[in-house]
Amino acid sequence: MLFKVGLLIISYLLGSIPFSIILGTKFKGIDVRQHGSGNPGGTNSLRFLGKKIGMFVLILDGLKAGLIVLLIQFDVIDSATVFHPLAYGVAAAFGHVFSIYIKFKGGKAVAATVGMMIAYNPLMALIMFFIFMGILKAFKYVSVSSTVTVFSAILIGAIFQDWSMIPYMAILFVLVVFRHRQNFKNIKQGIEPKVTWI
Repeated sequence: MLFKVGLLIISYLLGSIPFSIILGTKFKGIDVRQHGSGNPGGTNSLRFLGKKIGMFVLILDGLKAGLIVLLIQFDVIDSATVFHPLAYGVAAAFGHVFSIYIKFKGGKAVAATVGMMIAYNPLMALIMFFIFMGILKAFKYVSVSSTVTVFSAILIGAIFQDWSMIPYMAILFVLVVFRHRQNFKNIKQGIEPKVTWI
């Protein structure tokens, strides 16, 4: 039990690493928290750090949530000695949102969810990607696409009859909705920026 819980703590600490702030300040002299939405996540990084660094942020934010899940899936860490793999992805997502390194503030858990799902089941992750792109093309709001995509993971779990993943995805869905509440208010007020590249 000590190992199981310890690994959850490690996952949270990994998830807490604010790569957008680290890369932004080191390579651009920019703290993304002082720009745009003030959110130290992938979307704000793409907008204010440029595509190259922004993509690195997205990859690293995904990796920090997917790393331990991947190690369990490939039996580097014995699955018999740990909780369900997604428990560690969720712990990392909470670290991303409530980072201990930046006063328990952080991103919106979307890149972390994607990274976790790629590590857990690449086919499910691919389906989620197409859902994200389809919703984004239709509505032009990253917040809407992200929220619908995370919700879709619950349905995908049911379709694949992977019942064990559903509670974890439900937790992440609530977390993502919570973190996007201001975006939804902005949409109602007509001030939420739309993407223009799709």
